Formats: sequence, structure tokens, C-alpha cells
Amino acid sequence: MSATDALTLRLTRRIHADLTLDVELDLNRECGVVFGSSGAGKTTLLRLIAGLERPDRGRIQLGDTVLYDDRSGLNLPLRERRIGMIFQDDLLFPHLNVAANIQFGLKGEPRMRAKARMEEVAAFCGVSQLLERQPATLSGGERQRVGLARALAPRPRLLLCDEPVSALDITSRHTLIERLRTVQQAEAIPILYVTHSTAEAIALGSRLFLLANGRIIDRGPPLDVLAAAGRGASTWFEGVRNLFRGRVESHAEDRGETRLRLIDGPILVVPFHDRPPGTSLAVEVRGDEILLAKGPIEGLSARNVIPGTVDRIVTHGSEAEVLVQTEAISWIVSVVAPAVTALALAPGSHLHLIVKARSCLILDDGFRDEPSKNII
Repeated sequence: MSATDALTLRLTRRIHADLTLDVELDLNRECGVVFGSSGAGKTTLLRLIAGLERPDRGRIQLGDTVLYDDRSGLNLPLRERRIGMIFQDDLLFPHLNVAANIQFGLKGEPRMRAKARMEEVAAFCGVSQLLERQPATLSGGERQRVGLARALAPRPRLLLCDEPVSALDITSRHTLIERLRTVQQAEAIPILYVTHSTAEAIALGSRLFLLANGRIIDRGPPLDVLAAAGRGASTWFEGVRNLFRGRVESHAEDRGETRLRLIDGPILVVPFHDRPPGTSLAVEVRGDEILLAKGPIEGLSARNVIPGTVDRIVTHGSEAEVLVQTEAISWIVSVVAPAVTALALAPGSHLHLIVKARSCLILDDGFRDEPSKNII
């Protein structure tokens, strides 16, 4: 894929009498999130890009390839667009095992090459151990990761995701989101992800496209767009979470706690987790469970006091999100806006994060040792 292999589009489609989709959008090799309430036109936008529906007018281009152009009458069929898709329903073939499902899109490839590609995508989607299983024996999260691997197997130039985690439990949601981030880095393709969940938008997107009544009304870094969206924005940030990868370093002798070394980050003391040292784990910490402090710190019951530096502050009404850098990873901390003034916080300020061990939730294991990133 070349550096210019980006998605660019402008299109119009009348959905019904009260809603016309009128969108202009560009996406490079990054993960863009289309965010908006139900009925805003998010799913229709993906279907138009994929070729499942036809715009009334406009142009859709992927790199040097024009997918649709109303002036010339060009409208490439879905099979020629080289676009992968995952939806709420994984749509796996029930009569095929996982390996055969993943290889389905590789028909026509030499046998050994197809097998090698299947094994490659299975590995970074985290389903290598499931290849002989039938879909009916898989959990919802496992099925979605298999669906992701199947979508990626033919080497698509673009991946479209329509709320793929909406039916999953919280652990499976985070696992799939982490896999999508891994996929984007490994395959270096544009990903366009549709959601109405703030947590997902912040977790995955490098850019957010805010869709309302069929039009993109703002675009940019997710935190900035959501904070600028006006009334009700503060409720969008409730439950914002940090998600990190780490390795078990040691356990307390009384089995009361576990020391987890975050990848490219500090030690984090978490509740005891019965895994041997060296095990890869994912840990979640809610942004509103973290305290900020300046000056000498002593006499605390909290097990984690971590030095850091303020990177950025985003204020929205009476609330604020503070991005704090600790070693090579960043945290997002939710505070009330007056705390920013009281602590004299500004980019470059030195402070400490105070995190209770019981605020750290272990979610999953099996992640590769890659640089940790939080949900932003």
C-alpha cells in the first residue's frame, strides 16, 4: 500500500423523507471513528462505501482506484473493491471450522500461500488456538475475532467496522478493540469504525467524525471533538477507561497483590491474580478512579503513586480530562474543572497519579509484548 492509498469521498444519499446523508470525508492509514446517535446515518455510510448500496451522487476513491463516480457512471461491485467488513453479527459459516472460515476469502490462492496467510492473520487476531474449532463452540468474542481474521485474510485495502463489539461483554470488547489496534499497525490500512459509544470512540480512534442528521458536523482528535460538542458532552466521558498491557512481575507472599510491569511503563500493583511471572495481561483503570497530586506524597493507603507529567488538558463544562505521561505511556484522568485551577495544572506540570490497587481490573491475557497504549 502506498502512502497515498487513502479513502476520500463525498456523497449524497436520501435515506428517507427526514434524513439525507451528505458527507465529505478523508481517511489515511489510521483508524477513524464515525460517531453519532442511532439514526444519524452511520451504517448507511459504510454500506455506500462497501458497495452494498449506491449513492444518489458523489465520488468514492480508495488510493488511485475510483470505486464510485456518478458523473462517469462508474460503480465497482463489492467483490472488486477490496474492502473488508465486520459487523455486529460475525456471519461465520457454521459448517466450516475456524481455519476454513478464515481461508474462505483466499480461494484461488496457492494452497501453501493461503495457509501461511491464514496462520498469519489468526496469530495477530488471537485465534491461533481455535483453528480446529467449529463456530458453534466459540464465545461471542472469539467469533468476532475469527470474523476479523476472515475479513483481513484477502489483504483488503480498507476495513469497515459496524459496531462489532456492541453485543459483547466488557472483557471481550476490550480484547477486540486491542486486536483492531494491533491489526491497524500490522497491516497499515485505513479502518473506519462506526459506534455510538464514547468509550469505543476514544479507545480506538485517531480521528473522530461526528455525524448528526446525515452530516459530519465536526472532526478531529476524539477528546477534542467530544469536549467541543456542547451540552451533554460531560456525560459522554463517564466511565472513560485506560487500558494497558503488562506482564506479571511478582506476587506478594501473602497472595494479597500482584506487581504488574506495564509494557513501556511503570510497575502497577493490582489485586492478586493467579498467573505465573512473565504472563502477559491486560489491565483497565477508569479515568475517574485516579487521583492527581502535586508536592510530597506520604501516608496514603493507595498502593500506586506514580510520577508523571501533564501532556494535555481538555475541559468540557464542569469536567476536565487530563492526559498524563508516565514513562512511554499516557493516562487519561477525569477530574472536576476547578481541580485544574486548584492544582495549577498545565502542559509540562509534574505531578503524581494515585491509583488504588482495587481500582485496577485485570481483563484478559495473551496479548503480545507491544508498546502499551491507553484508550486514547
